[in-house]
Amino acid sequence: MRRAAFVSAVLVLALLAGVGIGHALSLRSSAAETFLGDVAPGSSVVFSRALGSRLHLENSGAETFRVAVRAAAPSSGELVDGYETWPSPGRVRLDLSQAELRPGGTADVEMTVPVPQEKALNGGQYQFDVLATGFDRKGESLTLKTKVLLSVGPPLSRAGDVPDKEKADRPGFSLAPPSAALEKVPLGKVPGGETTLKLVNAGDEDLTVTLTSARDWDEKGLAESGESFAPNPRWLVADPSVVKVRAGAIGSARIVVSVPREARYFAKRWAFVAAVDAAARGRKTRRYFVLHVATRGANEEEDDKRVR
Repeated sequence: MRRAAFVSAVLVLALLAGVGIGHALSLRSSAAETFLGDVAPGSSVVFSRALGSRLHLENSGAETFRVAVRAAAPSSGELVDGYETWPSPGRVRLDLSQAELRPGGTADVEMTVPVPQEKALNGGQYQFDVLATGFDRKGESLTLKTKVLLSVGPPLSRAGDVPDKEKADRPGFSLAPPSAALEKVPLGKVPGGETTLKLVNAGDEDLTVTLTSARDWDEKGLAESGESFAPNPRWLVADPSVVKVRAGAIGSARIVVSVPREARYFAKRWAFVAAVDAAARGRKTRRYFVLHVATRGANEEEDDKRVR
């Protein structure tokens, strides 16, 4: 997967008392970064132990302390690539299972994130930070940060998410071409770049073909040297996303890429992937279309302006 849901994080602060070193206030978190998944506008996502996921805090030191948690906007320059600041961190609900941690004690943090019914959020990926702060009896403090990521929109495809019982072998279904490349894609334009994908049905039954951006896939087999997986797969859109292709016919779809105009996205090389599912009588055949994208550099943008 592109990102692990839980990344170990440990931060220890030695508190100074006079000229000597006092007790160590030590707080451990189970996650330096966590991804809440694809969520729909108007819904809520819950991150809790009861649902098999949790943010876990532990007092790994020798001193009892109080702990408090809050959600905040990321600091400047700390956004993960592909993500924007979540517009309402103040509406995130955080519940601690206990507020005082003895040495070796633990606490779970349950998160509830309401997602506004706002069309503008759809297709975006967002980040807010959860700050967990421990306070000792002297009033000294230590704060751990967990980056919380979420994506707004319909669920994206994942590698291997078609069950074996729903799979079908259709050698007559193919993509032409199976991959393509776009060079010098400008930032901030819709579309920034596009190509046409042919859907070839050489079989003897009509197919319904669905195209979905993929969140993860077999990176070893699909990424070219020097590329990384696109930081936001929702920047790739298929138009239309569902195509009816009759037996012995060829359908088509536009594959469009649009990248926000931000300095962090200049001169990048990414691989976008679309999962292409051809279905008939309840069984699917999946193919993957790979789009290799190179964005313009800042100098190329300036040169283009001077030419015009």
